[in-house]
Amino acid sequence: MYIVNVDIETTDLSKSKVFYTEVLEFELLEESSAFFSVQAGETILTLKAVSTPVEIYHLAFNIPSSQLNESLKWAEGKLDLIKNVEGNLVTTFEEWKAQSIYFRDNDGNILEFIAREDIQLSIDGPFNPAQITCISEIGLVVENPIKQAEKLIAEYDLSYFDKAKPTESFLALGDDQGLLIMVSPNRNWYPTSIPAKYSNLSAIIESNEMMISIDSQELK
Repeated sequence: MYIVNVDIETTDLSKSKVFYTEVLEFELLEESSAFFSVQAGETILTLKAVSTPVEIYHLAFNIPSSQLNESLKWAEGKLDLIKNVEGNLVTTFEEWKAQSIYFRDNDGNILEFIAREDIQLSIDGPFNPAQITCISEIGLVVENPIKQAEKLIAEYDLSYFDKAKPTESFLALGDDQGLLIMVSPNRNWYPTSIPAKYSNLSAIIESNEMMISIDSQELK
């Protein structure tokens, strides 16, 4: 699965633009007074301006499997890094064969650099954001994750992520290149104590040679 486009909301478009274009150094593709779009590896990320409060989003960015430690060196002093429950900045997911670091953007959204062993993309030398390959995870808050997942599986022939057993409060659809992370309301966004709340998000994913539109409003 590939995440082609992701649209999220922000209450401070100017600060968001600074974060994504100057801190994360993503290429600015388009902008207006109402939105801006950047290139995050192979994924286009669009932030839209709204005046009403926005709940926390979760997005993960794939980086080369060899670059987790280098990405941490790059991030220190630049990003608002989040420690896990053990007090560490690096989290190892043995079943997922991955390691991650977490950080916040200007809106407090929980973002993640994740190095996935099975993708086997190795780059030597220091990390820079140009090495980000794509947005590989988008968090979706839904009342009944399994029910909504089964609808998507039936309609689009999607599949559960083979490294994560689905539960009533958390599941993943897709593969290492792209995952829809579906969680129930009030489940904490890892690695924080922030409860997941519904937020407007839309995306286009590519799977089984189909372009599929995902809208959080249709998954409530």
